[in-house]
Amino acid sequence: MERLLPRIQSPGDVRALPESELSRLCEELREDIISLCGRVGGHLGASLGAVELIVSLHRVFHSPQDALVFDVGHQAYAHKLLTGRRERMGTLRQAGGIAPFLDPRESHHDALAAGHASTAVSAALGMLEGKKLRGQPGHVVAVVGDGALTGGLTFEGLNNTGGTHLPLVVVLNDNQMSISANVGAIPALLRTHEARGFFEGLGFTYLGPVDGHDLGALTRALREARASTRPVVVHAMTQKGRGFPPAEADTQTRGHAMGPYEWRDGKLVRSRGGQRTFSEAFAFALEELMARDSRVVAVTPAMLEGSALVGLKQRYPERVFDVGIAEQHAVTFCAGLAVTGLRPVCAIYSTFLQRAYDQIIHDVCLPGLPVVFAVDRAGLVGADGATHQGTYDVASLRPIPGLTLMAPVTGEDVTAMLATALALPGPSLLRFPRGTLPVLPPELLLGTGPVSGARWLKRAAQARVAFITLGPLGVSALEASTPEADWSVLDARFVTPLDEAAVLEAAACGRVVVVEEGTTHGGLGSAVLELLAARGVSARVKLLGMPDTFVPHGDARVQRAELGLDAAGLRRAALTLLAEGGAP
Repeated sequence: MERLLPRIQSPGDVRALPESELSRLCEELREDIISLCGRVGGHLGASLGAVELIVSLHRVFHSPQDALVFDVGHQAYAHKLLTGRRERMGTLRQAGGIAPFLDPRESHHDALAAGHASTAVSAALGMLEGKKLRGQPGHVVAVVGDGALTGGLTFEGLNNTGGTHLPLVVVLNDNQMSISANVGAIPALLRTHEARGFFEGLGFTYLGPVDGHDLGALTRALREARASTRPVVVHAMTQKGRGFPPAEADTQTRGHAMGPYEWRDGKLVRSRGGQRTFSEAFAFALEELMARDSRVVAVTPAMLEGSALVGLKQRYPERVFDVGIAEQHAVTFCAGLAVTGLRPVCAIYSTFLQRAYDQIIHDVCLPGLPVVFAVDRAGLVGADGATHQGTYDVASLRPIPGLTLMAPVTGEDVTAMLATALALPGPSLLRFPRGTLPVLPPELLLGTGPVSGARWLKRAAQARVAFITLGPLGVSALEASTPEADWSVLDARFVTPLDEAAVLEAAACGRVVVVEEGTTHGGLGSAVLELLAARGVSARVKLLGMPDTFVPHGDARVQRAELGLDAAGLRRAALTLLAEGGAP
């Protein structure tokens, strides 16, 4: 039998299909999604669960005139397959290929680019108001997961929408999961008859709950929602990972984000190496410190798996808090814990920490509370792309008074730095990248005990050039300098407070390359230049870091090479400085 999916080039083709062929279309979509993620990895679970929902949306609504606003985009692979991108889906999450989430530059059927949760309702209401003011036709639909209801921004949008009385359609894709199982009162309320009263109290017509895998029921509910003249919620009950037995059986994440996989002897084999990651090194260090000090607690905004805290949660269920997709709440919650004398460690990705910038300043740093931020995914993140790059944490946080900001080179550094941070009387931050721990060269001597100041990884007696590095790029600088006896490498370790004496000693050679995996605007390089200017020190300084643009998805190792952040690039930068000649 000829496959249907190759004939679908636009949502109009979905609307033209006979009702009798829709189930087969859904089967083919699942086959493609499973095969795709098997080859290149991706967000498997949510996309499998939303297949019938997306087919029904494209049957009832006419994209792009009707704007379909997906929260984050984890659930939207079927949408991509139905909107003319099937032939290129094999390039998903790869450099120059299909974006990991939705992107209007990629397709006019993608109404909004969003990589962080809980944005859909607010953006969709803005689009609907815009259409009204400009006299533009079309409906607007916000497709949110129930995980998004653990985030405050969704409630701000729902509150505003209910007061406008505009006919915004909110489709609640309820699979009882965010990355892992949802937490809090709202997900529990959705399991009861009180869900209707909750949404109706906010000013919405409530339709549901509807079986999210019943095409007929979904289509009827969506048609009723499309005809509404006031805000409406369609509550669809779906199963994350549906159609892929290993994901259905995975009670923790239901195959949320997977690397490439394959079948061997009837079993799923995940293609992942066994080398320890920075996240795992952090979790190991935190577990040791929690065992020693009962005041130490951990907090994460729905990132137990990504921050490697699942085992720690099992060991200390009363001392590890998953607060849901609620970064602002997580930070201020930590402030409250600290006030009582506890020592909270907030495990959070760099890109998500941005969402709580105000809370970091006003609720933690201004009162000087001893909260430790363990900032994962700092720097390049690879396939998740522009929305998830850890680009701005150093530059945005460096100006905040009283915040100690440090970065490890190795796994051993993580242990020492976390212990140091927990011993400080005020707020601190430990940033580390996604990925495996670097192989330690023999030149790298690790200290023990509390960490303070910078560390020389290589100290030349009569240096001609000096690298000042932050984090694991210190290993790359060591590799770049290995053939040269008169090149020095200083691991800054601390951005704030900056070890001024060590930086000035490094700059005394007259030629400095500052290396960091973050924006050069306001980062470590800026701190070095500010110090040299304040002390009247003249030196040639080259800043290496992430560019003044949003870095797209791709292989992080390749991107480091392209940005000159690998050993070869660092060596080229140093040789260029030396070739310029003349006095600094």
